[in-house]
Amino acid sequence: MLPTRGPGPPRKREGQGFRGRALTLPARLLISLTASVIILLMIAKRISRVGSAQAQSAGQTERAQQQRQPILAYVGVQTGFTTDPRPKYNYEARRQALRASWFPGRRQELDRLEAEQGIVARFVIGHSADAAREAALAEEEEAHHDFLRLPLTEGYAGLPTKTLLFLRAVTERYNPQYIVKIDDDVYFRLDRLPAAAAQWAHAAADYVGCFKTGGIVKSPKWRWYEPQHALLGGASYFAHAWGSAYVVGGRVAADLAAMRDGALRHFANEDVTIGAWMLAFNTTPHDDRRMCETNCSASSLAVYDMPQCAGLCEPTAQLPALHASPACQAPALGPSGRLPLVPPIFQFAAAHEQTAVGAAAAGSGAAG
Repeated sequence: MLPTRGPGPPRKREGQGFRGRALTLPARLLISLTASVIILLMIAKRISRVGSAQAQSAGQTERAQQQRQPILAYVGVQTGFTTDPRPKYNYEARRQALRASWFPGRRQELDRLEAEQGIVARFVIGHSADAAREAALAEEEEAHHDFLRLPLTEGYAGLPTKTLLFLRAVTERYNPQYIVKIDDDVYFRLDRLPAAAAQWAHAAADYVGCFKTGGIVKSPKWRWYEPQHALLGGASYFAHAWGSAYVVGGRVAADLAAMRDGALRHFANEDVTIGAWMLAFNTTPHDDRRMCETNCSASSLAVYDMPQCAGLCEPTAQLPALHASPACQAPALGPSGRLPLVPPIFQFAAAHEQTAVGAAAAGSGAAG
């Protein structure tokens, strides 16, 4: 007779959990809730890290802005490398003539100008693919220490890019009230800049120069041809400042400099390109005819042979001659202690006035 077996262990049924016990509904809900809490905590930790990184980046940007040296104005004299044998286009000779006239000829004078007036003045130039020209400029730079070098190869087609890089280089180091862009064939009354800057600030102007319109050149047979003329429409350009000498406010310069590469449209001509950017950034333009006088006067700031030439027609000869003339040696300010104003040709509304008018018109339309 075989021995009888007792009852075996109970079979594990489906749905049983830990240690053979079935999970109750509250237990399942608790586990699900715990998992959700863990996921949320992980997400919150990740967000906290991202926010901390963003805050750190914003703090670094703010500190960098605070570290920028505040100055009244940066005067950038746009120059280049000599590639044309004609004396008129000898840029080294132009710089020598400038140092012998209105541009400070020694580094000690540049340093004093910055310390006493808050004005920084430099020659602005990129690079050349020609090693001999680069070597010659290096020697000149070592002798004078008055250059701002930009990371581009010099060429007329790249002038809008050069201007943008110039504004970027200035605003990375300085916090200027104004930036003066001036060509190396223009005579400039540097001693009148503080008084002029105060007048521009009083007018809330952040795009200053001698304004013009002019016909859009639509044929490649002619100089100043604009390949993108179809985008501009009409027969004439919008109002913009002559490219020989103009002024940009520090705020708008920093805004332009912060744009990513390729975000701004470039036209064939640098002055048109800058004018388009100024429109896009809602600047307040100011038509200051003292920026394009043909002779030194009691009011002149920039002097050149417009409209016959884009600058002085024979700069190497005219710059020292102008500087030696009694008119160009006249006191910076008039007998009243003020810099005289000149009536504008173009009358512009301030940017905030345009916004207010537009808002009022929109409100009137909605009410009607």
